[in-house]
Order: sequence, then C-alpha cells, then structure tokens
Amino acid sequence: MRKIEDSSWDYQGEFTKAYTHGFHSYPAMMIPQIARRLIIEYSSEGDTLLDPFCGSGSVLVEAKLNKHNSWGIDLNPLAILIARVKTTPVDPKLLTRKLWDILEGLNTLQPEEVQPPDFFNIHFWFKERVISELAKLKAVISQIEANEIREFFQVVFSEVVRLSSNSRSSEFKLYRYSPERLQNHEPDPIKLFRNKAMANIAGMERYCKEVPDSYWARPILGNTMKLDKIPKESVNIVVTSPPYGDSRTTVAYGQFSRLSSQWLGLDRCEAIDRKSLGGVPVKTLQHSLSSKALKGAIQLISEADERRAKDALSFYIDLNKALIEIDKVMKRGGVMCFVMGNRCVKGIRLLTDLILVELLTDLRYAHLLTIVRNIPNKRMPLRNSPSNVAGKVSDTMHKENIVIMRKE
Repeated sequence: MRKIEDSSWDYQGEFTKAYTHGFHSYPAMMIPQIARRLIIEYSSEGDTLLDPFCGSGSVLVEAKLNKHNSWGIDLNPLAILIARVKTTPVDPKLLTRKLWDILEGLNTLQPEEVQPPDFFNIHFWFKERVISELAKLKAVISQIEANEIREFFQVVFSEVVRLSSNSRSSEFKLYRYSPERLQNHEPDPIKLFRNKAMANIAGMERYCKEVPDSYWARPILGNTMKLDKIPKESVNIVVTSPPYGDSRTTVAYGQFSRLSSQWLGLDRCEAIDRKSLGGVPVKTLQHSLSSKALKGAIQLISEADERRAKDALSFYIDLNKALIEIDKVMKRGGVMCFVMGNRCVKGIRLLTDLILVELLTDLRYAHLLTIVRNIPNKRMPLRNSPSNVAGKVSDTMHKENIVIMRKE
C-alpha cells in the first residue's frame, strides 16, 4: 500500500471560512482546501460528485465553485438545512433588506404572535430573557414567505441558539456551564443575530460573485446505507469525511444539533446517533468482513473489553454496508477519496485507513495513494477517555489519512 506523509495537505494557518463555509459551526468539518484539491486533482469540470456523509456541506460548496454537480447525504436535518443554505445563491441585497425588516419587526410583534417552544429542559439550557428574545426572533423569521431567504436566516438563528445557550459552545456534547460561569453568561441574542447575519451576507456576496449558475448541489436527508435517491453509476468522484467511529464514543452529531433543532422544530435528534454508523452495537463478534487488520484489532480489544469490541465492530459493519451502496452509484473509473483518522479503543489503534483499503479492494477498487496529514485546526475532540476512568485521557487523532481508491 502506497502511503506518504505530505505537509502540503496540512493547510496550517489557512483561512477556512471563505464564501459560505463560515455560516454555521459543525463538528469535524472538512477543510475546504482539502476538498478543493481532491476535486481538482481527481475529477474534471462537469463531473458529478457525491459526499455520502456531507454534514454541513463544505464539500458541496467546493464542488459547485469548481464546476461540478453534487449530491450530499446526511441523517441530520439541521446539517441538510445548513448545506442547502450554503450551496444556494441568494441576492445579498435582498438579504440585507430582509435583515433590517427582521430587526424592525421585533418591535411590532404582538404578544399572541410569540410562542416559545416547550421542549424538555428548555429552562435548564436557556435563561428566561434569552428564551424570550429567541422566541421573538423565531416568530419574525417564520413570517418570511420566500423559502430560500427564510432558511438563510434560520441558519443564522440556529447558530445564535448555540451561542446564547447555557451549554459550553466549545464542546461537541451538551455540557452546561458551571454555576460560577453562568453568573457572568449574559448573551444578547438580538446583537448576536445581527452580527452573524451581516457576516453571513458578506460571505454570500463573495459566493454569488464566483459560483457558476449552471451546476447544481442537492443535499438530501437520508441514510448512506440506502442510497436509493441517486441514479446508479452516475457519480464520478466521492469526496467525504465519514465518522471516525460510533457516535457514543466519538462525535455525537445529534447531541450537538439538539438545541437548534428543537428551536427550529426539526426532527428529534436522538435518533440521529442511533441511525449513524455503529449506532446499534452488534450482538456477536462473528463477522464476514474481508479485513485482516480489522479482525486482529477486534480480537485485541475483545480481550480487554468485549462490549467495546462490539461497539467498534458495529461501526465497521455499517461502514461496509455504506461502501456497498456507494459502489452502486459509482461509474467505472470513478475515484473515492476518504478523509479519516485512526482512533484508539482500549489503547488499541484501529487502522481505519488500512481497513478501508481492504474493504474496497474486496469491492474491486484499486488503491492509488494514502496521504497522511497533520490536523492543525479541524473541529473535533483530540483527547478522550478510552478507559472511561475519570481523569485518565489519551490522545485520539492528531493525524488523519486521505485514502484514494479507483473503481476498476
């Protein structure tokens, strides 16, 4: 297997929020420069791209900017909303006028027009004043008739919900501020909304100036283990960064999105993590996956903790199901580019890059190259507690691999 370290893929210090990329925070977002480089080097203008784990749509934005049509699949309704807004050009002048309409409309709202949501623990996660101001913002935004404009401001609103909640915004899971920190936590949702909206409008203006009109991006709410909405053998290139493991022990995307989704009235997020890769642990360690690297690692983990071995195995079984589905929509000669890390479970390193190569080789793909890059600024946890012993942590992933495979 050809594997090289190449620091030119690190993009240390590069600006990653250009165009619409900075619209909304999201866990483990792919650096736009990586997506752009893979698209340019391994496909041609006019090709069709698929990101089967598209998250908030970074790859789809780059696909459209680089004259590709694109499909994106994700389980998370909030992620699909963000991806749709990030890839849809909207006249920034219209957005600016509507922003001032929203801010003026806050002063003319009638009490009966404001209905705060009543989801579980809302008063635990938000202060009363914040709930009142967020409810007003939501009410005014919901009155916008044009769907594309309304969704643009819903994404702004979602980020404001996250920033004005009582949860630590630097975390991926919901952790409430300490009582001492809460005393000084006095967010101003209206000011946050105005500033974020202006920043996003500026990003949209840059995007509209450069994005070509004749290419489409289609983010779809769905499960990669059943790609029934994409035509067979229609995709030239896959560029994606799948989860690195089950959501219980890596990134809980559903939990990250819960508060915004509850405010926006989107589907319940608890099911997202259960439906994701490895969301339901297997009952036995018996499997038929064609990966020697996986079999060896699962054996070692099971000797330390059988339950954690089942957690790990469930992820790879579901990943293999996804690969089989992705293969159905790939054209012959098409290229798959996976950006992923090798995590540890019970101190055992799972060589996901090698496991992926072995699984795709079984599906008749040729390995072209694996590139090892440092992770200087990707938003994801770098330390965790593999033993679940309080205070005992270990490094997870400071490097990740870009695995490139071609369909024979």
